[in-house]
Amino acid sequence: MRTRFYLVRHGETEWNQKGIYQGWTDIPLSKEGELQTKCLGKRFENTALKLDAVYCSPLQRAIQTAKAMADAKGLPVITDVHFKEINFGEWEGYTVKQLSEKYGKNYTDFYEHPFTYPFPGEGNFQSVMERSTKGFYELLEKHKGQNVAIVSHGGVLRVLIMALMDMDETFYRKTWLSNTSITIIDVSESGKKVLFTLNDFAHLETMEQMQGEKTWQM
Repeated sequence: MRTRFYLVRHGETEWNQKGIYQGWTDIPLSKEGELQTKCLGKRFENTALKLDAVYCSPLQRAIQTAKAMADAKGLPVITDVHFKEINFGEWEGYTVKQLSEKYGKNYTDFYEHPFTYPFPGEGNFQSVMERSTKGFYELLEKHKGQNVAIVSHGGVLRVLIMALMDMDETFYRKTWLSNTSITIIDVSESGKKVLFTLNDFAHLETMEQMQGEKTWQM
């Protein structure tokens, strides 16, 4: 018996396009992001992809993304604060370039070594790791032997994957999770974890076709 987790990053927002820190700022999906979530939903219409529950961050960009998956399987969307994005406090609303200019070394030190240096809002990555893993293990206990989706954010998911797979802290800056990408982690009955896929966004290959259909319909 194994429990499967689909870890999914939300669809694109306009702030994603502009490289702006979002954090807890509740930004909706962009038009591109809405199309991405439609592709994601169509992927989960495939009967081979089983889902028993869909959880997500309480921010609207995650809820919008989760709904596409949940609707494909006739499931409700359950929000869970454990998977809310990292709170960056006063840094939210700025790009990397703007933060480097405004805060100097206080920001650049964090950017280069995020697990060593503090930041406003949530304060440190250890807190992010503790809350996200706590949420994960609660769902593991509740849904043993089932298939569970967690729709969250790039920062939180990278920290969570790193913690679950006992990866070095450098994993955070060496990897990227694309919008609506799927990462699969299986947990055996004994507790052993296996990373099956990382940053899988094959469903976005259908976007060009969908955009063509949309243009024709207009």
